[in-house]
Amino acid sequence: MELTYLDHAATSFPKPRAVGRAMMRVMTEAGGNPGRAGHPLSMRAAAVVYRAREAAADFFGLSLPENVLFYPNATYAINAVLHGLPLGGKRVLCSEMEHNAVIRPLYHLQKTAGVTAEVYPVFGAGDGMLSDEEILAGIRARLTRDTALVCACHVSNVCAAHLPIAKIGALCRAAHIPFLVDASQSAGVYDIDMERDGIDYLCCAGHKALLGPQGSGLLLIGDGAPIPCSMVQGGNGVASLSAEMPDFLPEALEAGTLSVPAIAGLCAGLEHIRDVGMGEIRNTCHVLYRRMEEMLSAMPCVTVYRGGIGDGCALSFNVQGMSCMQCAELLGDDGICVRAGFHCTPFVHRVFGTSETGCVRVSVGWGSTMRDTERFYRAMRQICRR
Repeated sequence: MELTYLDHAATSFPKPRAVGRAMMRVMTEAGGNPGRAGHPLSMRAAAVVYRAREAAADFFGLSLPENVLFYPNATYAINAVLHGLPLGGKRVLCSEMEHNAVIRPLYHLQKTAGVTAEVYPVFGAGDGMLSDEEILAGIRARLTRDTALVCACHVSNVCAAHLPIAKIGALCRAAHIPFLVDASQSAGVYDIDMERDGIDYLCCAGHKALLGPQGSGLLLIGDGAPIPCSMVQGGNGVASLSAEMPDFLPEALEAGTLSVPAIAGLCAGLEHIRDVGMGEIRNTCHVLYRRMEEMLSAMPCVTVYRGGIGDGCALSFNVQGMSCMQCAELLGDDGICVRAGFHCTPFVHRVFGTSETGCVRVSVGWGSTMRDTERFYRAMRQICRR
């Protein structure tokens, strides 16, 4: 059966061939443990890791490659900040769009460390979002003397909603409050510059639009931002006779052996995006997104959630009289790969009124084509005729 992959919000597929080649090259030519020896294989592995730090720093406008940390995914990166900063008894603001990668650590910190988490609004009444100024006003109204961090999900994983991170970053800088951005859905599609956008902590999934393998993620810490305490302690080849972790980056926050093949694959993904052009990838995704929204909105049996927001990569919907799981299963029977359920975003489902039902999500990315959207359209027409 021919497969049409429209689940890029979960993980990108297929990966560029250069990603697999880079990973295999490491395993066959640079299989040593970086930072653990001076022999050629270890030195080659260390060079691979440092090249990836430089590539990520350049990609996101960070002047310090040593402030690029590698983690298994964005969730670990977010947890490294939330659990590593001294937030006990303080307030943390997060948006109405946040993923459970932010919500659940904050809930845990509420129970164990007296952290107060407060949600600032993003969505307005009807079909759309609040204006940038309304979102900023909502943040300002919630800032207090004990606010220790502001979090923002750059782009929703459920719909096309996105936050004005540069404006929020400027607000946080003026208030001298650290700013964390979850760029899991935006990195690799939207331009992000940490210095320009006022970002202190940038957390990214490497396996989504950055086109790296699963098991790769990034935490980038801005110059001058407080360095979190390490959640994990262990060896990293530095100051091995000391019982304490080093107090400098990246070693302060990286314990144990790094996944060099995954890091090499992520670096190759970044280089592929540079070669193709992020603007080209974004424009293609937006054209396909608009086509899917047009198709679904024209079907009387389909409810589209937050349609009309504008350009994006992910779109969610439900078919009247059918569960989201049943719809996704029917699409899967036709070779269309989508996701159904609650997408780890309880606040968004509360806004959409889908907390009981969930919804179907279709998402495009690098490699998606108009042929994919047309196959999806034909399959949806058959489903609506049932």
